[in-house]
Amino acid sequence: MNRAESALTRGERSTVFALVGAGHFMSHLYILSLPPLFALIKSDLNVSYAALGLLVTAFHVATGLSQVPAGFAVDKFGARGTLIFGMLLSAICMGAVGVVDTYVLMIVLTVGAGIGNSVFHPADYAILASTVDQRHVGKAFSFHLLAGNLGFAAAPVLMVTLAAWFDWRVAMMIVGAAGVSIGICMLAFGRNLRVAVAPTSSSPADDDDTRSRSLLSPALLAMLGFFVLIALASSGIQTFSVTVLNKVYGVSLESANTALTVFLAAGFVGVATGGFLADRLRQPVIVVNFSMVTCAVALALVSAMSLPFAVLLLAMAIGGGAIGLMRPARDMMVNAIAPPGTTGKAFGFMGTGLSMGGAIAPVAFGWMIDVGAAHYVLGICAVLVLASVVTATAVHRMGGLTRQALPDAAE
Repeated sequence: MNRAESALTRGERSTVFALVGAGHFMSHLYILSLPPLFALIKSDLNVSYAALGLLVTAFHVATGLSQVPAGFAVDKFGARGTLIFGMLLSAICMGAVGVVDTYVLMIVLTVGAGIGNSVFHPADYAILASTVDQRHVGKAFSFHLLAGNLGFAAAPVLMVTLAAWFDWRVAMMIVGAAGVSIGICMLAFGRNLRVAVAPTSSSPADDDDTRSRSLLSPALLAMLGFFVLIALASSGIQTFSVTVLNKVYGVSLESANTALTVFLAAGFVGVATGGFLADRLRQPVIVVNFSMVTCAVALALVSAMSLPFAVLLLAMAIGGGAIGLMRPARDMMVNAIAPPGTTGKAFGFMGTGLSMGGAIAPVAFGWMIDVGAAHYVLGICAVLVLASVVTATAVHRMGGLTRQALPDAAE
């Protein structure tokens, strides 16, 4: 049991979970808050859909570029202050989108919201890794992932409902105010949103240099490669599987969307169970590699032939569930290989990998469809997923992630 865990009561840990989960929920809600309102914003501001899409791109680019600096801020200045700053910045900026009247100011605000959004993964994971008994860290990471997924699921319905009741501007102001409220709760009740202090070297300058170089360790670089590969495959599936199933295999748009929905819903179930499995086995690489091989086989089957609809749904459910099952174990691997005092930077580094993959995949796979190579898209996604097994195995070997080497060894 780590120091932070032993110092907290059960009620205090529940408060930490509630605040971290609420913040991650709002983070994902903000990511998808604008797209459901595009038609209304277009009519109000008389801008193109391309311009509206640039708002989302600006948000993601700002988040991607800010993740590693946010990780440094977590490790240097503390997780609590960094998390509260990001929560308030993203909430105020998103709420202000409903107030401004010019497109240029909306771009500025979405960039600000993206910067604020960059703090959640490095701060949240650092807090959870330090607060939770390491025997249960997989379940804690699973809870964190589920909170974010709920934010994604709630965004379309919530934003459209609020806009119907009021208008799109009031809808943005309401979700902005909700985020500010959570930030205030973090200020009032978040004294335990902290990270256990790691031992430092005799020279602060040497210590900072060691922590900076630790991001370039072979194990963390291999883990970054894993994140990029999975982000490429996941983004390709989420963005273009409906198009591919319709154009290549003759699946109706309605049925293709159903297949994607099944893939995403199964991922939710996989995340919910993945943490328990990873904690039980205490060998996250086994969970990761089993999940990735299973997902690759399912995607290869979908890519190889036209399947009966029931079989297609089963294959998509298996693939999506496997992706979800992997995610808590993946995060356990990052936590295990991050040197003491660098958890925030390590997860910020991995977040950059997710952003890289998410930015490259839509353009690359979209180009393939444009040039008539749509039938290769899902097969390439399967290859990317299978290639991630190589990187995960490399991380396991270079990071020394034996069962005995995991963080609960001293207990």
